[in-house]
Amino acid sequence: MENENGSRTFTSALESLRKAADQIGRPSVSLEEAMELYNSGMKDAEYCREILDKAEQKIEIYRKGEEDDQNL
Repeated sequence: MENENGSRTFTSALESLRKAADQIGRPSVSLEEAMELYNSGMKDAEYCREILDKAEQKIEIYRKGEEDDQNL
């Protein structure tokens, strides 16, 4: 799933990560498939982590702005 500007969404990356984790746990998955799923999942996890880090930074900026406004 992509957002309006064509980039990937957090939700789609998280869903892809969940699917990879589910598939890795299946006994029918070969070692090669598991490695591919693992690598793909790690990319999804990193993408999600980047989005969460950016959101945390924005929240921190907003929070500090509110604190500064209260101290005036």
